[in-house]
Amino acid sequence: MNLLAFDTSSYNLSFALLSKDRIVVNFNRRIKFGASSLIPIIEKHIKNSPMSMDLKKIDAFVVGEGPGSFTGLRIAFSVAKAFSLSLGKPVIKIGSFFSIAYPFKDKYDKIAVISDARRNLIYATSFRCRKGQIKKEAKERLVSLAEYIKAHRDYFFITYDKHIREAAFSLNPKLNFFSRDVYPQANYLLELAKISYEKKEFIPLDKLKPLYLHPKTCQIRRKVAV
Repeated sequence: MNLLAFDTSSYNLSFALLSKDRIVVNFNRRIKFGASSLIPIIEKHIKNSPMSMDLKKIDAFVVGEGPGSFTGLRIAFSVAKAFSLSLGKPVIKIGSFFSIAYPFKDKYDKIAVISDARRNLIYATSFRCRKGQIKKEAKERLVSLAEYIKAHRDYFFITYDKHIREAAFSLNPKLNFFSRDVYPQANYLLELAKISYEKKEFIPLDKLKPLYLHPKTCQIRRKVAV
């Protein structure tokens, strides 16, 4: 199978190409407004890949669904839809936080991934790991940092926001928190995408939407007919 994955939910522009069960392209770079350069960067690196691949040979596209940058996610999903429609290939979407937790699945049983959602809130979700397998415990959600830390004090924490890590330590200096920033990476999305592809778990284009989480104060109330 040939799978192409990309994630633009953070400052890290990431995409990876899987061919014959091997990662042949793994691109990660922090580029200002990098999401807007997604298509030309993908085309350039695929063309120059060891497999001399082109988009027509891709069996499915994999996109990181967030949570994260509104603009980055909107661009990534537009690209996924464009590729799918023009080439007639399916799309798989996977939570971006999965790729942050994945490298640590063999070291920790309980992992919490958080990032800054602004408005004094964080995006957060947690994972359970066992025998090399990783499973999300609950849906991603918006919550206050203090509330989340209190409920997950025995978890291993990861983030790509340094100031969130510092704020967490100020609330609980004993937290087990990874000391460096860890960004979503497309090559780790491919690990789960391989399973989805074999099971043909694809997303219909009319349901292909990013994971947007909004505070209640930002929700638009529907008018009730009278």
